[in-house]
Amino acid sequence: MPESSAHNAAAALAGDLADSLLAVLRTLPDQTSHHARYLGHFAVQLAKAVQGNSALPVPPRDRRFDHCAWQTNPVLRRTLQGWLGWQVHYRQWLDDLDIPEPDRARLRQLGDMLSATLAPSNSPANPVFIDRLRHTRGASLCRGTRNLLTDLVLRRPAAPLCADDAFLVGRDLASTPGQVIMREPLFELLQYQPTTAQAHQRALLMVPPPLNRFYLLDLTESSSLVRHALDQGLQVFMISWRNPDPEHRNWGFNQYVSACDQALRVVSQLTGNGPVNLMGVCAGGLLALLMQGVLQSRGQSKRICSASYLVTPIDARMDTGLLRMLGPAARQRLRSRLWHHGFLPASDIARAFSWQRPEEFVWAQAVERYALGQDPRPRDVLSWSQDCTRLPARLVEDFLDYFERDPFARPGSLVVQGQAIDLRAVSTPSWHLGAQHDHIVPCANSFPMRRMGGEKTFVQSHSGHIQSLVNPLDHPGAWFRAGTVTDNSPITSWLHQHAPLQGSWRSHWSDWTKAHSGPLVPAPAILGNPDFPPLQAAPGRYVHKS
Repeated sequence: MPESSAHNAAAALAGDLADSLLAVLRTLPDQTSHHARYLGHFAVQLAKAVQGNSALPVPPRDRRFDHCAWQTNPVLRRTLQGWLGWQVHYRQWLDDLDIPEPDRARLRQLGDMLSATLAPSNSPANPVFIDRLRHTRGASLCRGTRNLLTDLVLRRPAAPLCADDAFLVGRDLASTPGQVIMREPLFELLQYQPTTAQAHQRALLMVPPPLNRFYLLDLTESSSLVRHALDQGLQVFMISWRNPDPEHRNWGFNQYVSACDQALRVVSQLTGNGPVNLMGVCAGGLLALLMQGVLQSRGQSKRICSASYLVTPIDARMDTGLLRMLGPAARQRLRSRLWHHGFLPASDIARAFSWQRPEEFVWAQAVERYALGQDPRPRDVLSWSQDCTRLPARLVEDFLDYFERDPFARPGSLVVQGQAIDLRAVSTPSWHLGAQHDHIVPCANSFPMRRMGGEKTFVQSHSGHIQSLVNPLDHPGAWFRAGTVTDNSPITSWLHQHAPLQGSWRSHWSDWTKAHSGPLVPAPAILGNPDFPPLQAAPGRYVHKS
């Protein structure tokens, strides 16, 4: 099935790319001067590179060309300059070309993927490869060949990001003490052991994204957001989603929002029947937003005392690589394949996210594993990132519909559990996190502006989508911006008005959340209650389900 899925996806993408290439061909008669001008620019740049007169800089965040030979070896330097020149002029040519924006975005993504694939660092002339080969007297090439054959036998779609046995969930990752106090077909509810003698009366319910394991929020002791919240005197509960099977194909927004509502009721019952602080992360934040909309429509908004949304796409008009490549043909093929299998395979999800940054998550691993003959370095976040889950067909359909229609911009146009969703009517205070270098949910798409009512606070983190969530409190060089949001302030104005503050956004978030969490009371010594007794130690059963 994985091979068939990959073949079908490739066929669909090829159809969309063919349409985009045809759009370019149709510009030849009317935009001849444009094509000729940029072809001439690139020819001049290439000539400079061949003559050794080009000095285009390598992007400062790109570590592939750190070896001194890229600057001192005449052949390598000319090769690198030719590759850099192609990137610059391709992007300029595409930006100034008069074609529909969807075609431009798709071709830009294709160009980025081709550029990463054709990078000189992927060639046998890579000086790191030559040095390694000489140092090991050829042993590195033998090990790399063995690694390649092993991955082909195991039918891995790409070089693994991390060794499968580098970390153990429950021991090295997701190790915060707690108990599963509720198990339903769709989710488990975890309650964590408090780390302080007193805890705030109003608890915190975390809703993670359903397309990965929840323990990104409880990765290691130093990076765990769960532990940080516990140390701040918050009572913490976590939803752990089940990895769906084909029979769960009809699980969609209605079922996932109902599960969030069910978990919210239990958390409230266990902590004095009061309101609860809600936190949603990425796609889990979207589910939490929908639940807020449902509760608002039912007149039950007081069940939530505050809501935090971390890197959550409240604005669905996203310009990301993943959505650029999902043209009409790809979406149609994806929908038919979804209902045939009942779910979107985990391997497809992992592959899609890896190719958003192929230079970092595809080719870097390939060079390290096959050319250098090295095993992947043990990194906790990469171990988590390759621990993907499937997504039920209905949920993928609902996500596609959300990103196609951007319903939060048109209150009432999205109906969940029979309720028209209008987030502008929500009055609950909310806190929103965006990440400066987020390539999955761009910072602007996390900005609430007019899409949500109530008092809104926005915070911008200094890093990317994943790193913003796992960077520890004492991360060196960390900074953030923070401030309130008005309905008339676009993110560009907001960024201009708020200067960076040194430190981690976590302190700002925990102070804000504690202000909405009620008085301190004795922390519970025993987890659960007679109605919801402990069933199993955290991290539970569902996190291990393959």
